[in-house]
Amino acid sequence: MAMVWEARARRLSAALCLAFMLGLIVGLQHWTHGFEVWTFDGRRQLQMQAGELHAPSVALRSSDGRPLAFWGEAHPAPAAYLVDFIYTRCPSVCRALGSDYQQIQRELVRRQGAEPALSGVHLLSISFDVENDQPAQLARHATTLGADARHWTLAVPETPEDARQLLRSLGVVVIPDGEGGFVHNGAIHLLDERGRLRGLFDLEQWPQALEEAQRLASERHEVLR
Repeated sequence: MAMVWEARARRLSAALCLAFMLGLIVGLQHWTHGFEVWTFDGRRQLQMQAGELHAPSVALRSSDGRPLAFWGEAHPAPAAYLVDFIYTRCPSVCRALGSDYQQIQRELVRRQGAEPALSGVHLLSISFDVENDQPAQLARHATTLGADARHWTLAVPETPEDARQLLRSLGVVVIPDGEGGFVHNGAIHLLDERGRLRGLFDLEQWPQALEEAQRLASERHEVLR
């Protein structure tokens, strides 16, 4: 009798293992889009290409405390937004992003006279650290970076839930590092006037980001002429 129960137990264990493996394979196939990608950034690229990533119009406040409206609610709305996600205490990735944005801002100032479509490109740095980055902190950070509000806005969501909703919508990963800071994506996000994610660019790819933003802005500029 004991041998019968042992045989049944082995069969049950094997069946459970098989079911687990099948579930794992199905899950991996879904997560990796048919085993095509194995990283979060690769997954985001495929989701973007499929038109699945779209930023909601969450409530934001600027560095001077004013409520802001973007993509879909701003009138008139810029044709292209270059968006990064930061927090002002960040000692690493955010500094590199800030340097990229300083260079983009210089290009916008230098070229707008000769290339009117660039007036439709706006830089937007959004802090996800809602508890610590209130308008006063953003204002100091904007001054440190030399952000010109005509070209570059620093903002923070009204609530932590607004921040989470915005991050989720664009597939941005933010993880507390256990020391009061965060580990997060370091990317430039190109959004169109409706908030659709149209491009993802790594650090130091700001020239490509600006070129694609200008292309979007030029398309709308031609339509409105």
